[in-house]
Amino acid sequence: MDPSCPVQQPDSDTQPQRTRFSGFWSVPFSKSVSSSKEVLNLGTEIKEKCQREAAYLFKLEQSFKNSLNDLNTHILKPLVKAETSDQKNRPQLRNALLVLEESLEALFNESEEHCLHLADTLDTSTQRELYLLKNTQRLKRVYIWYFTAFTNYVVLCGFEHIAKQTSDYWKKNKKTLKGFPIDLCSNTSLAVSLHQVFHQPISLQIQKYIDVLRKLSWGLKKNPETKPITDALANVIDLDKWIRQTLDVAALTKTLWNSLGSKLTELLFLPERRLREDSKNIPLSSPDGRFLLFDDSLVMIQGCESSIYKLDTLWVEALDNISSKRNQLKIIVPEEEFIFTMQDSQDKTVWLWKLSQAIRQHLDGKLDFPLWGEDGSENSCNVPACRFAAYTFINNPRFKDAVYEGDWYQGKPQGSGIMKWPDGRNYAGNYEEGQEHGFGVYVTPAGPEIFDCYKCHWKRGKMHGYGICEYGNGMIYKGYFQDKQQHGFGILHSSRLEKFPFKYVGHWENDKKAGFGVFDDLDRGERYMGTWLEDCKHGNGIVITQSGLCYEGNFQYNKIVGPGTILSEDDSAYEGEFTEELVLTGKGKLTFSNGYIIEGLFSSKWGSGLKANGTFCKPSEQLNPLITSKMQLGSHITPAKDRWQGIYDQFMDFLSSGSDETSVESFLGFYSKNRGKQKNLKSRPIATEVETAMEHSTEDPLDFLSCNRPNGATSEKLASNQCNVSKGQQLKEYLSKAFASSHHPLGKLLQTLILVFQDTFSGICMHKRLLSMAQQEVVSHAKKLFQLASYFLPTLLEKDDSFTEGTIRENLNAYTVTLPLILPRFYPDLFMLYMLYHEVEDSRYWKGILYLELLSDTKLLELLEVQKDLWPLQDIHLTNKQRISVVKDVCFTSAILCFQKISTTADPQDKLDTLMKTYHEIESTVTRVLNREYSLSMDDLLPLLVYVVSRARILHLGAELHLIRDMMDPSTEGGMNDFLLTALDSCYQHIQKEELRSRSLPK
Repeated sequence: MDPSCPVQQPDSDTQPQRTRFSGFWSVPFSKSVSSSKEVLNLGTEIKEKCQREAAYLFKLEQSFKNSLNDLNTHILKPLVKAETSDQKNRPQLRNALLVLEESLEALFNESEEHCLHLADTLDTSTQRELYLLKNTQRLKRVYIWYFTAFTNYVVLCGFEHIAKQTSDYWKKNKKTLKGFPIDLCSNTSLAVSLHQVFHQPISLQIQKYIDVLRKLSWGLKKNPETKPITDALANVIDLDKWIRQTLDVAALTKTLWNSLGSKLTELLFLPERRLREDSKNIPLSSPDGRFLLFDDSLVMIQGCESSIYKLDTLWVEALDNISSKRNQLKIIVPEEEFIFTMQDSQDKTVWLWKLSQAIRQHLDGKLDFPLWGEDGSENSCNVPACRFAAYTFINNPRFKDAVYEGDWYQGKPQGSGIMKWPDGRNYAGNYEEGQEHGFGVYVTPAGPEIFDCYKCHWKRGKMHGYGICEYGNGMIYKGYFQDKQQHGFGILHSSRLEKFPFKYVGHWENDKKAGFGVFDDLDRGERYMGTWLEDCKHGNGIVITQSGLCYEGNFQYNKIVGPGTILSEDDSAYEGEFTEELVLTGKGKLTFSNGYIIEGLFSSKWGSGLKANGTFCKPSEQLNPLITSKMQLGSHITPAKDRWQGIYDQFMDFLSSGSDETSVESFLGFYSKNRGKQKNLKSRPIATEVETAMEHSTEDPLDFLSCNRPNGATSEKLASNQCNVSKGQQLKEYLSKAFASSHHPLGKLLQTLILVFQDTFSGICMHKRLLSMAQQEVVSHAKKLFQLASYFLPTLLEKDDSFTEGTIRENLNAYTVTLPLILPRFYPDLFMLYMLYHEVEDSRYWKGILYLELLSDTKLLELLEVQKDLWPLQDIHLTNKQRISVVKDVCFTSAILCFQKISTTADPQDKLDTLMKTYHEIESTVTRVLNREYSLSMDDLLPLLVYVVSRARILHLGAELHLIRDMMDPSTEGGMNDFLLTALDSCYQHIQKEELRSRSLPK
């Protein structure tokens, strides 16, 4: 055990229940004899010595026990009785005396236990370990408790007070005090006599223990057998030093309180506070006045005023002023710094040592008062630079009157902590250099029992990065901040219970909607998608109502002005000039769903009757009367590649930041439990919401991100495990994992894009006229993600000279790499738009399928005019009761099963591959039937393909065809792909024809 640290906290698993008092552990003791019967691990010589000393110790302990009993019975109890009966006494004095009584009783119980153990040792033949050797730590704790209680009473001037109160009693009982073995002169005051009675016999007992242990250790050589004796001796000597220094420091502290004025004493006094140093004793020049160093604080006195600096938030540094030869110390406390100047280097060293020791001991909770230079070093203490402490701010304008509890470094909050303001505001999270930095939760009152809660990332005291804000009025914002304002991409939605509920998904600048965004008016059932400026619809935009009315045109500060287009629910279309509230004014063109056209001057509000002056035109024979039903929106608003540029800008800002821990968390929007801790930082639990406010995962995002840079471990693993896979496939597998993880930057980006897509194109305002916009947006995202993927290129691809980034761009592209990976996530909402767009055609197509389903295989082949020599009749196996004319779903079975897989995948290339395999299955069947190689021409293929399609019964085939053509790789256009798609489209159109159904009906 370190002799400079006599107070050790015992192991909680092996020690009795403890009570806390004045920074020390005290132990309640029972009166039962220890039941330990173990044999000593001591040598024979030592055992004999111990046995001889046991008798002497027994007499010594019996005498001490009797002395303690007398002290308690004849002195302490009368004092307690007098103190408790006095109604005018100070509560501090009464409480201190009661604690002294309790500690003396514990000391008596310990002595009695010692006696019983020694008596048992003497009465048995078994040699047992001496109680003094076995229970040294226990003895130390009870003595420390007692002398702590005693010195607290001394500092309170308790003996002077009780001596006056009980002077009459002691005049009648003079022999009581004289019966104790203490040095009293004839003129010794009663207070001094009581003081000596309560500590001299007990201090003397420690000296006697030391003498016994020294006697046992004399003449013994150092070996493991003597260790119990040497350890016990060191501990008891250490205890004796501690007691002597404790008594001295208590006397100095008492003198200080008596010398200070009543105002200062009342302000600074605490019973357990002890003086360490006074600038009057070791001078230092400071413009601020006199300094007192206590065991818990540094106090600056200026006249009758004082400033108290707690040691847990005080740092001291030695300044090297070699040129000026000045001996200075720098003191750092929260919100303040000051300089001590000493006369010589020795004074500087002493002050530095005492300040450092006091800080260390206060932080450790050990008032051990080590002696100067015991370990041979002037700077023996190691004071932690990072600490956990509480502090109330006074001068800081942002934190004035706020209480901070958390981690500190050099006088500033650093690490994790909680800040609480008197007005109800509080912040729980990370700090750096005294300001909020990193993730934190900020709560501020917004009304009676209503609070706004900000779960955000912070940068230099301001919200910066991703955050979630839950307002007291029910609104919630999820998005990015910059300089404490909503800035970048974000989603704001109100409570459904609001009078005018809404949802906005888009971009912000300085707390206002700006750039491209989508606004849902949930009360009116309308959706606006377009550009914003200063919180207003401004620029090109689209409005879609729940009833199906669509408007595309220009807005100026929320008003519709200038040219625009209206598409109604009955597929009528108007193109012309508007004023606010959809008032048609000026030149325009109105096209009805049946093809009729009115072109001229209009002057009426849409939907309130038509007023026009112009020409009326009938449709020509060549004009499709349903042409307006296919019109698409989005031709005049922000192009797809620029529509959500703000989201990508946010991502690029993250990349340019260096992708360190803080920027990763700020972009991804979570707090990582596993992020690196600062050195020497003592972590402490803070508010639970700090660790649970954002997304959680067992996968650490910072570990995942480590594989994104060159030489990443994951890339090396990928190289070893996938050595037989193509480089392109490895890249796909890497990106697949990245896109699937919300804790990978690319995965977070994709999640945001999917969320935006759903809020734009799905829901109550989903409309077929948005198909073109949606399709272009998905393709645009695939292209941009492919470009960004090069930043996260795995090491194995970078090291391969034959597979550089340039080669990747030549051989692979967005359609082959990123689109197949991201399309399944957009597919449900995107395909729904394709279904709505082809609703009419798919309905006619399905009627045709249902009619053709009634026909047998031979009837259908005959209806489709398939050459009879191509019929696979050998596949038809009849039973005794079957006729060939009624058998169905037998011919071209492999091709039908293959074609049915076209709707089981979202990847257009997979759909094309399925179509190609279907073609090969048809050709293979024909080759088998003809028993020779046969290449199908379009004339042969078309009827056979119609047969396969009709039997495959694919729902929404028109939507499937359209999606394939829109999303397929442009580089694969032409050749066999175009041939098969054209054939499939012809089949689709053929099945819709009315004459086919009429021919298929039985005559």
